[in-house]
Amino acid sequence: MAVATAGTDVWRPGTDVWLDRRRRVAELRTRYGFARQLLDFYGALLPVQEKAFIDAATAQPPAGALVAYAAELVFPGVVDVSVAAGPDRLRVEVIDRVAAQDARDIVAAWMRGEDQPQVDRFLARASLGPALEAIAEARAACEGPRDAHHCPECGGLPQLSFFARSSDDLASGPRKLLCARCGATWGYPRMTCAACGEDTGARLPVFSEHGTTSGARGSVVRGLPAGKEVARPDAVFPHMRIEACDSCRHYLLSVDLAIDPAAVPIVDELAAIPLDLYARERGYTKITTNLMGF
Repeated sequence: MAVATAGTDVWRPGTDVWLDRRRRVAELRTRYGFARQLLDFYGALLPVQEKAFIDAATAQPPAGALVAYAAELVFPGVVDVSVAAGPDRLRVEVIDRVAAQDARDIVAAWMRGEDQPQVDRFLARASLGPALEAIAEARAACEGPRDAHHCPECGGLPQLSFFARSSDDLASGPRKLLCARCGATWGYPRMTCAACGEDTGARLPVFSEHGTTSGARGSVVRGLPAGKEVARPDAVFPHMRIEACDSCRHYLLSVDLAIDPAAVPIVDELAAIPLDLYARERGYTKITTNLMGF
């Protein structure tokens, strides 16, 4: 069984994580017209989350008060943006859930790691996530196992995999997983399933666009002939791939920052809807859906 490497941190590629996210939303909404509505909604949500992050970092609410803090001070802003800018179906569901369920219960269930309706997960993640990113000490109040397949900080599930840039610009750095709940990252072995730990190469299919390596710098993506490692200039997602497992039938998306140094994994993964659909059509289930439910 593979184990995670020691050490965690919050993934921050630049001096301002929120500036990076806004920049990438603006870039991708132009590049990926099929994801524009989703990216515009995420872009509208970012100011609410950035303010929540800054306020939480300043106020430093204790872990025991985090549910009330997020429910009372962040949740209403998330609801307002969702109703004003969200997809039609989400608007209706948000209005219905807010009328039927207390915000504290929705946020608390996410901290406990309970199964929730998709709209509840969205509201809780959007409201609580910035505070958990801002206050590392508060993550201990979240429930969930602290093992190789869960975040060592909060016990959350991995949202995505990414390859950091190495000191050698021609190669990918170590593989890391990014937590869906608190945004922390932790090291994880290559070619190992992030859901069950399977490390038999034959049971770990990798799907990427024809002619790309999408995260396999230093080797050849399965199915590509030797000598064809350079990404095609016309590839839609040259820096992304699907990492699946035939043992547990789970998958997640992987982003390679050596191929696209401007990528912001949490934003790029949101836009990769065609890759998600491709994996699901082949019977794989994502370890956990992203903020927008994909």
